[in-house]
Amino acid sequence: YNQPQHSPAAIERSLKTVNFANELDAFLVEQGALAWVRISQRDGGLLHGTGYTYQVGATPKLAGMELAAEDYRRLARLALTDAPPTLELNSEVRFHDEDVNAYNILADIPGTARGTEYVMAGAHLDSWVASDGAVDNAAGSAVVMEAARILKTLNVRPKRTIRFALWNGEEQGILGSLAYVDQHLATRAASNDPALAGLSNNRTWRSRWPIEPRAGYRDLVAYFNLDNGSGKIRGINAEGNVAAAPIFQEWLAPFASMGATTVSMRNSGGTDHVYMQTVGVPGYQFIQDPLDYSSRLHHTSIDSYDHLKAEDLRQAAVILASFLLNAANRDEPLPRMPLPTQPTSSDPFEYPAAD
Repeated sequence: YNQPQHSPAAIERSLKTVNFANELDAFLVEQGALAWVRISQRDGGLLHGTGYTYQVGATPKLAGMELAAEDYRRLARLALTDAPPTLELNSEVRFHDEDVNAYNILADIPGTARGTEYVMAGAHLDSWVASDGAVDNAAGSAVVMEAARILKTLNVRPKRTIRFALWNGEEQGILGSLAYVDQHLATRAASNDPALAGLSNNRTWRSRWPIEPRAGYRDLVAYFNLDNGSGKIRGINAEGNVAAAPIFQEWLAPFASMGATTVSMRNSGGTDHVYMQTVGVPGYQFIQDPLDYSSRLHHTSIDSYDHLKAEDLRQAAVILASFLLNAANRDEPLPRMPLPTQPTSSDPFEYPAAD
């Protein structure tokens, strides 16, 4: 179990992160730079293709590139010699601004008995440009679609509707699933903090209170997410929901021979179940075999089709389909965490004054 934390300083850190790229661009222009080159964060010739800070009408003035770590360090060593190297860059970039919207894809297997209640599975469809985006996150998207195919082929008639979601905009800030939460489940009050003025919804979401449930807040009974590569499912994170853990343990029991046995109390982050959890909706992330997801593939130039594991993906699809059917047919909705309320501001280092 992870104790919830509240850090007022997190807002200030977030603001610095947002502004740093623009401030760096302006500084380098002022210093007469023609372009910039950064070192890859991984060895082994790996490159990354991310662009979190790009916005329409705010293109940086300087071109920038990432260089393989080994090549970058070689240049750094040569720069210390009497004959420093000359670096030639060729940057040809086109931004496609014809349509700046992102689109989620939703599909339903209609329920037969529980009115507007539904269960949901999702994975993000978007990826970064350095390679195919295979393990991040074509793998998760394929599992969601295969689970839908399995249930459709079996001609199931669930009590609750089963909804499948392929989210967009996850890589830019979990934007697709946040939009769904904001429009259909719960929203948050507008911010009256001047420090947050002008920031996007995903940047200010956790700092705005109170949470205001929408009419469909109770309709979503459970959400299951896949976004950890091509490895087989080993279990599920209960996200601190102690009451849900024994239910998941029971649902996993038939798959022990397939290697799926773990129910963890861990709160996982960084993907599309997160904003559901922030408003008290039961959103869960499966635990998957890591394989080389984090060590080599995540957001890199070798996240290609070659690294998808077909048998592992089939195993994951079977387990996901089973979880969805169990959740859809359960007599009672899955236990929910309480609706979060605004933390009390306090100074943990404040002591009463001495007499």
